[in-house]
Amino acid sequence: MAELLDEWPIEDEGDTAFGLKELRASLAEKEEVAQIRRDHNLLYGVTAGAKVPPYESVHRNRDGLIFDEETLQVRSEYRKLGLQAPKLNQEPDDHIGLEFNFIAQSCLRSLDALDQDSTTDASRYYGIGAVFMEQHIMEWAPAMLEEAAEAAETRFYRGIMYMSLGALAAYAVGQ
Repeated sequence: MAELLDEWPIEDEGDTAFGLKELRASLAEKEEVAQIRRDHNLLYGVTAGAKVPPYESVHRNRDGLIFDEETLQVRSEYRKLGLQAPKLNQEPDDHIGLEFNFIAQSCLRSLDALDQDSTTDASRYYGIGAVFMEQHIMEWAPAMLEEAAEAAETRFYRGIMYMSLGALAAYAVGQ
């Protein structure tokens, strides 16, 4: 993992620098997998007792419900790339990890289209991702990630949260 941190593509400053420092410290201190799993369960919960629910709908709707309007909006966006949540109708589509994956998929498809000299498709895929970033991720993820970073008990998860915040900040500067 240390090699991956050395190759992190986002500038080593601000939240990104702090996140990298925390992850390197986690490795150096040899935080145990069981401790990291426990932190994950405390943060995101396997039950309703999560410190920081990882679902957009909980953070964006007035009643803090899952499977609400925001979940259905996200599901509709996923369809634009022919994607769907892996546990459709069993777990909410608007989990932060699934939303980040959607952005990654739009970027990869855009790059693949450029490799095939299809600038029209590349622009379309890029546009789908950019709209999703603005209308969904940037509306709730920064606050959720900050809350999770504060609540994290391991340097590993604190590092992940800050690196994610750094990635979102880099995106915001690039727009």
